Amino acid sequence: MTTIKALQTLHSLDVATFSRIVQWNTRRSLCRLARLVSTSADGWPYLAIPLALVLISPSLAWQALMVLATGFAIERVSYYLLKNSFKRNRPPNVIPGFQSVITASDEFSFPSGHTSGAFLMATVLVLLLPMGVAGYVYGWASMVALSRVVLGVHFPLDTVAGALLGSSIGWWAVQLITV
Repeated sequence: MTTIKALQTLHSLDVATFSRIVQWNTRRSLCRLARLVSTSADGWPYLAIPLALVLISPSLAWQALMVLATGFAIERVSYYLLKNSFKRNRPPNVIPGFQSVITASDEFSFPSGHTSGAFLMATVLVLLLPMGVAGYVYGWASMVALSRVVLGVHFPLDTVAGALLGSSIGWWAVQLITV
């Protein structure tokens, strides 16, 4: 009984935080920026990273490609299984009268796949590249997470779960491939 009450309280806080954040999406320029940031984590731009790394170091590019392929294979399966196990409804299906700025590509909300992919990429880059990229790549991944809430397709805890999922799988993939 206590667990159910705690989950209800957590959900209420999540919805309240969501409601405060989506108030920001009334500004057109912020919505355009959120769409752009969200699109940067659609998946296909990730192919550009190993290609760009070829210019720096072909061996580093190959290593990054192997780590990312392994990481994303695990992350996509994990994300799919979690989404279809928890089956948490998206904000427009939970909050009466609310409409998201964009239409989500799948039915369920938890965890955020865009966020898990972005944090997987950020973690791999931080672990494989020289120091100094962490602020940039984790800043971008955090903006991806925030954009998904601003666009109204995820609750904040969906993105927190996505960040934890992606970061942990990214770390694990680097350990597996680079050892």
